[in-house]
Amino acid sequence: MQNKKTKLTSASQDVTAEDSQLFRQSIAGARPIIQDKIPPVATVSKQKRRADVSAKAVLTDLFYFSDQYEGYVHHNGSQSYVQAGDDVYLSGRLKRGEFQPQVILDLHGLTSAEAKNELAGLLAYCEQKHLNCACVIHGKGLGILARKVPNWLIQHPNVRAFHTAPKSWGKHGALLILLKVKA
Repeated sequence: MQNKKTKLTSASQDVTAEDSQLFRQSIAGARPIIQDKIPPVATVSKQKRRADVSAKAVLTDLFYFSDQYEGYVHHNGSQSYVQAGDDVYLSGRLKRGEFQPQVILDLHGLTSAEAKNELAGLLAYCEQKHLNCACVIHGKGLGILARKVPNWLIQHPNVRAFHTAPKSWGKHGALLILLKVKA
């Protein structure tokens, strides 16, 4: 504190009475600026916004997801799937990071029903925007979404392949998905 006071007093001592008088003359007649603008009010929304995807497209994609279907068995290692009739090396290419996700969906903190709805929205969005690679972050946690997300994905006809994401995209808490792109 004493250093600041000494700096202030030394600075004020450098200003002569003549400098002070000259400053006052130069600002004579100045008046304060009147604020005539209304500052914008930013509303903070904690809820994530979904991209513009029609409700019909979401419902169509949601149709494919059944909670009773257990077609994918989760092993404690990497998760991998390639649609029948597609290139068997797709999952390996996803594993190596040859495809970069064009969109990322984070499902942390969502219930199974909310996650299913968001996943359907993601797939509809990818179809609408002609995106072929997406990353879905399901997290590790109790492993509920880690078991359900792959089972939902293999039921959808537009999912060509998926694999556990590389370390840079979330490793065992995320999946890279390769999708069919319609021309």
